[in-house]
Amino acid sequence: MRNWPPTDPEITYFATRRLQSPRTRGVMVNAPALRPASLISLGLAYFVVSAATMRLTRFDGGVAFLWIATAILTARLTTMPMRHWAAPLAICSVASILATSLWGFGPSMALPFAAINMLEGALGAAILHRFAPWRPVLDSHRWLLTFALATGVIAPLTSAALAASILASAAEQPFLRSGLNWYSGHALGTLTFMPIFMLVMRGDAVRLVKQMDQRKLVEFAALVALVGTVTYASFAQDRLPLLFLPILPMVLATFRGGALSTAASIVIVAVIGGALTLQGHGPLALVDAPIGAKMQFLQLYIACAMLTILPANAELQQRACLFRRLRESEARYRLLTENSTDIVINLDVGGRLQFASTSIAQISGFEPDKLIGRRVSRLLHPDDAARAETSFRRIIAEPTKTHVNEYRGVIGGEDVRWFETHSRAVTDDIGNVTGVVSAIRDVSNRKAHEERLARAALTDALTGLANRRGLDEELGARLSTGSGGCVALFDLDHFKRINDTHGHAAGDEVLRRFATLARASVREQDLVARLGGEEFAVVLPEATISQAALVCERLRHAIASTSVQVGESLISVTVSGGVAPYLRNQSSEDILRVADRALYRAKHAGRDQLALAA
Repeated sequence: MRNWPPTDPEITYFATRRLQSPRTRGVMVNAPALRPASLISLGLAYFVVSAATMRLTRFDGGVAFLWIATAILTARLTTMPMRHWAAPLAICSVASILATSLWGFGPSMALPFAAINMLEGALGAAILHRFAPWRPVLDSHRWLLTFALATGVIAPLTSAALAASILASAAEQPFLRSGLNWYSGHALGTLTFMPIFMLVMRGDAVRLVKQMDQRKLVEFAALVALVGTVTYASFAQDRLPLLFLPILPMVLATFRGGALSTAASIVIVAVIGGALTLQGHGPLALVDAPIGAKMQFLQLYIACAMLTILPANAELQQRACLFRRLRESEARYRLLTENSTDIVINLDVGGRLQFASTSIAQISGFEPDKLIGRRVSRLLHPDDAARAETSFRRIIAEPTKTHVNEYRGVIGGEDVRWFETHSRAVTDDIGNVTGVVSAIRDVSNRKAHEERLARAALTDALTGLANRRGLDEELGARLSTGSGGCVALFDLDHFKRINDTHGHAAGDEVLRRFATLARASVREQDLVARLGGEEFAVVLPEATISQAALVCERLRHAIASTSVQVGESLISVTVSGGVAPYLRNQSSEDILRVADRALYRAKHAGRDQLALAA
């Protein structure tokens, strides 16, 4: 966002206007009615333009070949709520009656033609109100299509049919020719002049000019002057067919100047070309045809010029808005990524880094620029790299889903930390995956807390040994994957007597001492667990029954030869045990049941001894 705000004032204006909802902005909905001075100015403008077009472009007693007055009326109505239309329509009706009475078909036709003209202007404005309410002029293909259908097709076709019917019945003029001339003159006049009138009447033209810096203002003036000069040079001579020549500066004005210069260019070509053609100059003087036919050909020429530059301008306006949104998005994106401890990365479809936020240095120890082009899997723990590759392929295969995964990263070559990734595929306009974007967060503290909770759930709080749940999980894992082993169950003899005689604190100390001696008596891969009360279990994987018996006898003798001092008392305790072998895929309940029966035999045989399962 180093280039914000945009240097092009038209981009700034239209981009700002697009952000405002036409339903809530209130510019048009709450606009006041026209003041008397504005109404008089509107009526006078309508009268002058109507009289001029009838005086200059009406041939052989027919309709005018160019009609601009509807553009003035329709443009004004689009700036007002419909409830205020009565006054503008009334004063323009009076102006139309006067102009038609003086330079048109006379007073007898003035009233019906005024009604038809008002209907045309109101119909075009109503359609724009409904489908393009207060949108910036020429800002999109949708607006342009609505504008063309409303003021270039529906409204002038309706008025042409009505006017041709009246002329055919009252003036005995050919219906088809009158209707065609009326339609072409009204449609072309409105399409040509209405955009510039809308820009002026809405105040957009003045606003856009004020927003231009000196360089842009000079460029705008130069573009308009270039269009006028080339158009005059093309139409002032009558020896060469140079109709193509004005198109070049018009296209340049469209690309460099935006909507204002586009609308101005069309008007300049229409005014200069029309005036010189009426005087018998220009490329159309080479055509051997009446002046009416030449004017119709000029209409076709102007229509083709409009079809060339207006869609281009709409496309440029849309791209300008898209460019603005992209720059705003980039600014937000950089603000978040550069000031967050979370890591944001972009990967190509090969898994190589295309972008990484500055916080990635906490994983790699390198600045982001040093990592561009590297495979992201190299930053992960080796044991997680394959899983990450599989997940990456799944993300690309399911581009509409957000995928959440957890991986380990090696920090500084030694420290291993956990990271949570939220990843989603990036697609182009036609849905092809072009890469992956991921948001990464260090969750090492959370994972450590989860591990502590997991250990707590599997650990006996008093002795620190595994509890019954921990024993079940370990034994279940051994039974499903191991090659066999033994399980021993132990029970402290007469433990209730210790609690009753010396108290529960003494009993707890005896239990803790047994846990210490048991851990010291078994191998590192063996598991010691407290099942509850004074009952314990030892899992001895890959041990034979005779090996397990030796280990358990060593533990029994260690307990018997050790006294626990609690206060001034020395407490001696013995232990009974039962040992049972297990094989892979046996049931843990069955094995513990067999070991428990062996323990039962040891206790009934006099305690302080070990019994082996039969």
